[in-house]
Amino acid sequence: NALIACAMLSGVGGGAFASSMSNISFYYPKRLQGMALGYNGGLGNLGVSISQLLAPIVMSTAYGKDPVSPAGASGWPANAGWLWFPMCAFSCILAFFFMSNQPNHGEKRNITSLINFYWMELMGFLASFIGVITLITTRDSAMLKTSGGQVAHKFLLVLLACACEHIFMMLSPSKARARVKKQVIIFKRKHTYVMTWLYIMCFGSFIGYSGSFPKLIVDLFGYLTGDGCVEDGIFELGGNQATCEAAGGTWETDYDYPNPNAPNGSKVAWLGAFVGSMIRPVGGIMADKYGGAKMTMLAIIWTTAAAFGQGALVNTCRQLDDPTKYYGVFIFLFLCLFLGTGFMNGTTFRTIGVLFPPEESGPVLGWSSAIASYGAFIIPV
Repeated sequence: NALIACAMLSGVGGGAFASSMSNISFYYPKRLQGMALGYNGGLGNLGVSISQLLAPIVMSTAYGKDPVSPAGASGWPANAGWLWFPMCAFSCILAFFFMSNQPNHGEKRNITSLINFYWMELMGFLASFIGVITLITTRDSAMLKTSGGQVAHKFLLVLLACACEHIFMMLSPSKARARVKKQVIIFKRKHTYVMTWLYIMCFGSFIGYSGSFPKLIVDLFGYLTGDGCVEDGIFELGGNQATCEAAGGTWETDYDYPNPNAPNGSKVAWLGAFVGSMIRPVGGIMADKYGGAKMTMLAIIWTTAAAFGQGALVNTCRQLDDPTKYYGVFIFLFLCLFLGTGFMNGTTFRTIGVLFPPEESGPVLGWSSAIASYGAFIIPV
C-alpha cells in the first residue's frame, strides 16, 4: 500500500514533464520545434535509464550501516527513494524563485496564479486518491483472475479518476476553469486523436518496454527447464523418479530452476531507455529537416520489423530448455525497438508543434504525453 501511495505522488513528476513539453513549445519557432521538444523530452526520459543504472547500486550499499536493513532484507532498498531527492529539491528551489511566467498566461499577481495552480493540483490529487483507494479495495476481486480483466480493471480506475477530477474541477476558481475550457477546443480537432494515437505507439511503447525489459531478461534467461528431484526445497537436476521418491523427495518434470549461467540483466537493463532517450533529439532534428510524417513512417517500419522479430525470438526461447545462446540477439532486437520508439518520440512531437497553433499545441503536447504514459503499466500487464 505504501508503494501504491508513493506511485500516486510520483504522478507530480509525470505532470511536470507534460507541462514542460507544453511550455517549451512557446519559445521556439515551428522550424525548430523538433529540436527543442526532442532535447527536452530526451533529457527528461534519461531519468528512467539513470534510475535503472544507479538504483541497484544505491540499494545494495549500506553506507556504513549494517548490510542487512531493518526490514530483514539484504541491502537497503529504501535508499532508492532518496536517489533523486537532492536534484529534485535543488531544482524545485530554482524553479520557484527564478523561473518566469509566460506573459500571456496566469494572473497579474503571482500569488493568485499559484493559488489557482495548487487548487487544481489538489483536485487532481483527490481524484487520484479515490482511484488508489478503489485499487486497494478491489485488487482481490474475481475480475483480476484473467489478463483481460486486469487490463480492464486499470482502465476503469483511470475512468473513475477522470470522472472525479471533472466533478472536482467545478469547485476550482472561475478564472482557472475558464482557461481550461479554452483548452478543451483541442478535443474538437481530429489531429489531436491521430497524434495521441501515434504518441501512444511510440512513447507508450518506450516507457512500457523500459519497465518490461529487465523482467523479460530474467523470465527468459534466468531460469532453465528440466526434470529432477526436489528434496527439502532444493532442486537437483537429473536422476530418476524411483531413486528420488525412495529418498523422500518429489520428482518434478519440466521444472523451472535458476540458471547457474544466467546473464546479468542489470548490466544492460539501463541501455534500452538510454539509447531511446538519446535518439529522441535526433528524431526531432531529422523531422525539422525532412518532415515529421516521413521520418515517423520510416521509424514505424523499423520498429514493426523489430517487434515481429522480437516476438518470434521470445516464442522460440520459451520452447528451449536453455535459450542463453540467443541472449545477444534478444538484446540487439530490444535496442532496435528502443531506437525506433525513441526516434518516433522526437518526430511525433515535432509534427504536433507544426500542426497546431501555439495556444493549442501546448495542450495537445501535454494531453498526448500524459495519455501515452499509461503504456508504463499496460505493456507489462
